Amino acid sequence: MTGADSGWSEKTSGADVSKLSKLAKFPVGVSLAYGNEAFSYTNSPAQQAVIKTHFSQLTAGNIMKMSYLHPAPDTYNFTQADDFLKFARDNGKTLHAHTLIWHSDYQVPAFMKNYQGDKAAWLAILKTHVQTIATHFSGKVASLDVVNEAINDGGGYRNSLFYQKTGADYIEQAVINARAVDQKADLYYNDYNIEADAAKLRTLTGMLDGFKARSVPVTGVGFQMHIYMDYPSVSTISAAFKQAVERKLKVKITELDIPVNNPFSPPYQAGDIQRELTPALALAQKKRYCEVVKAYRDTVPANLRGGVTVWGVSDPSSWLISDLFKNAHADWPLLFDGAYRQKPALRGVADGLSGKPCI
Repeated sequence: MTGADSGWSEKTSGADVSKLSKLAKFPVGVSLAYGNEAFSYTNSPAQQAVIKTHFSQLTAGNIMKMSYLHPAPDTYNFTQADDFLKFARDNGKTLHAHTLIWHSDYQVPAFMKNYQGDKAAWLAILKTHVQTIATHFSGKVASLDVVNEAINDGGGYRNSLFYQKTGADYIEQAVINARAVDQKADLYYNDYNIEADAAKLRTLTGMLDGFKARSVPVTGVGFQMHIYMDYPSVSTISAAFKQAVERKLKVKITELDIPVNNPFSPPYQAGDIQRELTPALALAQKKRYCEVVKAYRDTVPANLRGGVTVWGVSDPSSWLISDLFKNAHADWPLLFDGAYRQKPALRGVADGLSGKPCI
């Protein structure tokens, strides 16, 4: 907690939000760290109180990814994920599973990196992977990110290990294989920057149209929504949501955060960064959160709202600080500060969920 935090909390937070999730008929979620991870909820009663009060759905930040659940060819480890699921159930929360297949080098199991086999063999090993995990969680999770980040920025498919071995077939096969063992969970394709990158969105919609033509049972699109205060515009975001809505697919905001500093902007590149969360910045962030959530509510019909999830609980825990900004300075992308106090951003989400004016 910094001195700047106390300034904005006293001057700009306004009326407290009593229970965020009560303001929506769809899931209002949050991602969590677990166990020995930094900022784990298991070690923080204060964080647990926030989770229990404000959110109706939980996502594990890491422990349900590939290398955690399937570290060796015939080895599956569900201990941590099952404990996480128990925490959700014990507290009346649903669970969104993240993610069955992801290309990231540090999340692909070593045995897959070293696996030798033709396309058919690769599709077979991925089928076993998907179906073993989906079977374990069948009836226990509300939804799953089946494949994560398979499309390039600028369009086209990412040249991942899986694409190199199978082409794009692994994506739809993963959806088909998951549905074969879980008839009820919502199945999502999940990606970042599809709300802003027109070429990436075109690849996505082309893939979705192919799925429809071949009766691939995908339920919806997960828009990660790692966005910024000034980019992309609300109209651009809404137009992207509409692409899924027009295809009668659910829309789920899966990883929302809005940092005050945009590391890709010219001012940031020139060294002009915000080093204090002033009252004015806190209110601007509140308005931005409200506008994004309101755009979701206004654009996506009720039957296609998969939910809104923020990617982390408190500002210090954000991946943006630990991964992207390398702890070079503070940033404030989430809804609670380091002491788990409500920020104006929380009121912004509440107003967006309620359809109130964004001010």
